[in-house]
Amino acid sequence: MAEITALPLVIAYAVIGVGDMNEALDLWVERFGMEIVSRRTGPDPELARAWGLPADGIADQALLLTPGVNEGGIHLVRFTNPGPAVRDGARPTDLLPKSVDVAVRDIHARHAELAAAGYKFRQPVGTLKTDQVTVYEVHMTGHDDINVVFVEQPAHPEPVSTRGYGVAPLIVTISPDNVREAEFLTRLLALEEVAHNRFGGPEVEKTIGLPPGASLDVRILGDNARPFGRVELVQYEGVASENRYPRARAPARGQLSLTFFTDDLSPWLAGERGGVTNLGSGAGIYGSGRMVTATTPAGLRIDIVER
Repeated sequence: MAEITALPLVIAYAVIGVGDMNEALDLWVERFGMEIVSRRTGPDPELARAWGLPADGIADQALLLTPGVNEGGIHLVRFTNPGPAVRDGARPTDLLPKSVDVAVRDIHARHAELAAAGYKFRQPVGTLKTDQVTVYEVHMTGHDDINVVFVEQPAHPEPVSTRGYGVAPLIVTISPDNVREAEFLTRLLALEEVAHNRFGGPEVEKTIGLPPGASLDVRILGDNARPFGRVELVQYEGVASENRYPRARAPARGQLSLTFFTDDLSPWLAGERGGVTNLGSGAGIYGSGRMVTATTPAGLRIDIVER
């Protein structure tokens, strides 16, 4: 289990609904080298209640972490009656939980080995540059139509498993208004702004699949002292976007929500950190503590669990 932390909070787990648990574990565990820290088969009535499902609405779960890292985990959930994929038919710029970033070493080798295994990529490895940073990245379609983004920053290598993958430095979400979204998350979770960059130009358009003249406002929020478990907000400018956040709810497949752990929920329950909904005690696979939930202005669900 991820350790209990003080403010600012970092993502403990990103929740992903799956249609086939074995297929999902093959990607995250067998290929990326994550470790299973908790597995629960059968119903989870407490978590099902919190997510608005019937008591038997959850069939199988796994909590995964990159070895040696206590945050930025993946929570795989197979629902009893899985819904459609959140990203089915989506455009790159649509409003939704966008992707899971995976830090890698030797991105071209990782791209080649996954392509040889049959995984599909949107484009070759591309480059994003500003005056401060050079980032190599490539987007892959994973199980349940999720978007996995492999990222390498040669000047700032991040922890990885023995197989060369580190999940997840960032969970990327799309926002129509990054200023408003960042203000909400900062108030709710005491997040720090780790980075703020703007990207544009032909190379960015080619790498990400944007129309000519479009640009991105990118803000990374989290804890400056911890490189994993951060939230990256992306606002596409100069493009039209469909709001798909209403689709990102259990029992849908794909990226659904973010779970944060705290050692004391009292400030949230007292209304000191913004409005939340009290879900009571018992958080299923996460433990027996209290749990609250909130929804960002864009529509992203945030669950905060007292460990």
